[in-house]
Amino acid sequence: MREWRDVQALFSENKTPEEICRIRTQYTMEWYIRKANWNKRIYYGLSFIGMLCPLVNVVLASCEGKQMAIVIFSAITSLAASLLAMTNARLKWENYRSAAEFLKREYTLFQARAGAYQGERRVSAYLNTTEDYMGKTHASWQKLFKDKAKIGSTAAY
Repeated sequence: MREWRDVQALFSENKTPEEICRIRTQYTMEWYIRKANWNKRIYYGLSFIGMLCPLVNVVLASCEGKQMAIVIFSAITSLAASLLAMTNARLKWENYRSAAEFLKREYTLFQARAGAYQGERRVSAYLNTTEDYMGKTHASWQKLFKDKAKIGSTAAY
């Protein structure tokens, strides 16, 4: 619900161009950072499981009568590795974090009226730069998932 209020704030009347830039940047940066943190947690959690379970298996292998536990920990290790590969959590974490850093840098330049954001058309220059970047980022994600879908659909045959 909060996200919808943030989006509505962009379209309400009586907003200055600078306020629109601030709201759009803040909303987008929060979204990118939230997604980066989520994928970072997934990456570290699954990586930790993938490292811990084999270590537990080594200890269990020295004990007699622990074959079922070894099988369970081996299955958990395989599941964690598969989920890590399937989710691309590290790649997503890096991409979302890079996007947030890009927006932070551009907004700082915009606020300081530095670089490309010095003149009268600084608002339009800022919005064009950031929206183009986000559009290219989105297009590259779509291409990645389409390519993966093609590979997955041809692998089944």
